[in-house]
Amino acid sequence: MKIMNMKKYGLHILAFVVIASLLCSFIACGVKAGLDEEFSLAIGQSATITGENLKITFKEVLEDNRCARDVICIQAGRIVSLVGITEDGTSQEVILIQPGMTDQHAEKTYSGYRFTFGVEPYPEEADKQIKSGEYRLLLTINR
Repeated sequence: MKIMNMKKYGLHILAFVVIASLLCSFIACGVKAGLDEEFSLAIGQSATITGENLKITFKEVLEDNRCARDVICIQAGRIVSLVGITEDGTSQEVILIQPGMTDQHAEKTYSGYRFTFGVEPYPEEADKQIKSGEYRLLLTINR
C-alpha cells in the first residue's frame, strides 16, 4: 500500500513540475544574468542582474520599420523598444533604438551602465508581419 501511495505522490510531483515549466514559458518567468553576460527577454519578461541592484523589463516594441532582407530600401529603418529599468527601487522607462540593415548590436548608456542590445527576429520578407510574441531582446549589460 505504501508503494502505491509513493507512486501516486511521485506522479503528482512530476505533473506539477511539468505544468510549472510549461507555465514558465507562457507567462515569461524572470531571468537572472550577470554583468557582461548576454541574455534574452521576451516582451513582458524581466531580468535581474546579479550582484547589482538592477532589474530590466522588456515592455514592448514601439516601432519596427526595419528594411526586410528581401527588399531594396532607400532607408534602413529601425526598431524602437521600450524597457523598464528599476535601480535601487527607482523605476524609469528607457527607449532603445537599433538601426535596420545591420547585424550589429546597438548601445545605450544609462546610470553608469552600458547596454549592448539587439532585437530579433530580423524581418525576412516585406509582407510578413512579426508577431509581438516572437520578439526577443538580446541584451548585455556592463559598466
